[in-house]
Amino acid sequence: MVLPRRLRVAGFVLPAILIALLVGLDFVMEPLLPSGLSHFILMVVGIAGVLAFSSAIFSRFTELYRRDEEQATQLRGLAHALEQRRAQVQALNIAGMSLTSELETPIVLQRVVEQARAVADAKYAALGVFDSDGLVEQFITSGISDEERAKIGPLPHGRGLLGVLQKEHVTLRLRDLHAHPKSVGFPENHPPMRSFLGTPILYRGTSLGNLYLTEKQGADEFSADDEEAVRTLAAQAAIAIENARLYEQIEQVSVREERHRIGMDLHDGVIQSLYGVSLQLEDAAVRLASEPDAARKTVDRAVDRLNASIADLRNYVLGLRPIRGSDRPLIESLPMLAAQARTNALIEVGVVVAPEAASALDGVGREAVFFIAADALGNVQRHARARRASVRLFLDNSSVVLEVGDDGVGFDHERAVDGHGLRNMRERAFSAGGRLSLHTAPGRGSRVRFELPVREEAKG
Repeated sequence: MVLPRRLRVAGFVLPAILIALLVGLDFVMEPLLPSGLSHFILMVVGIAGVLAFSSAIFSRFTELYRRDEEQATQLRGLAHALEQRRAQVQALNIAGMSLTSELETPIVLQRVVEQARAVADAKYAALGVFDSDGLVEQFITSGISDEERAKIGPLPHGRGLLGVLQKEHVTLRLRDLHAHPKSVGFPENHPPMRSFLGTPILYRGTSLGNLYLTEKQGADEFSADDEEAVRTLAAQAAIAIENARLYEQIEQVSVREERHRIGMDLHDGVIQSLYGVSLQLEDAAVRLASEPDAARKTVDRAVDRLNASIADLRNYVLGLRPIRGSDRPLIESLPMLAAQARTNALIEVGVVVAPEAASALDGVGREAVFFIAADALGNVQRHARARRASVRLFLDNSSVVLEVGDDGVGFDHERAVDGHGLRNMRERAFSAGGRLSLHTAPGRGSRVRFELPVREEAKG
């Protein structure tokens, strides 16, 4: 603590003045009073002066100390408020990253509830989703156990405070929710709740749900900062929920497109081949008595075509099954994929895996290489009508390169629309930080090339 200048000056000047007064008084009283009495009077005056001086100084010190304590208390309060705000902003950042990392709507809704509870430091949180009739169709909670929810009973109807947010699209911050005129109370076995903060989740003016927070921890009510933070989170949640819904719609469209493609491929390929086999067998049956040798050759050709059709069907089944082996080293998993292609499509598949290239990849890169190779070989089996294919993994300068090629029919890449397999490969390449290219032309086969820069830590 730095003392004021006037107090420091007084600490030096006043004692000097007191001593000077005592000396002057001694000169005045010495001829007038006996020596013992004058000394006694000087001592009394000196003591009184010192006591008065000390009292004034200590009083000033006490006032300064009290002011310092008040300022320190204010600073501690500000520091606490800043720390709470910092933690709240950090929680919002974490919430935003967490929400955008997930694309399944149920998981997104649950994360919204949990992040809102953390951001506002609430004991309980819930997210209500209403149907077209204004009734709650989903009610996701956080802070309440499954046993407690079971005891509470069925979903709320949304006619009380819950319905106010849905109908009016307003934010409510209440010290005591029971005092609100729209409050209808709680059912039996419901946990006690008093402080309340609720806000709608709006996307372009349309309600996607409502956030409800109760029981502010460490305070009697939620603050204006809590309200601002939760409203910010609700805006982030609206985008995350809408993205998840759009992603699900795209997935549904992709599934329908893939089903249509498989149906067309089956119709144009396997079904036509089976129809041709049936015609050959009918012809063989007619010629069996009169031309047995010719009929036998026809049957042999029909058997060959039937085996090819069976292989095609196995390829389709293979494409619909989950691919396993991504957790193995690439020097094992890539030859395994090639062996499956040989078995299912009856084609020759050569594999060359450079160990230094396989070891240069981290887990993300290894998984991307495996699944891109699996998709590329799947496309070869289903569409290429190839006799030979190749899989190569090697180092090219500072990149790991995967190449999957075939000698099949190829296609006009400029006019073709990306199929499901190629779209998956591009997404995996982008997610891993690499680049995918496709080289193909009608009658000249196809070659998929995936390049992934080697990370510095992987090099070490």
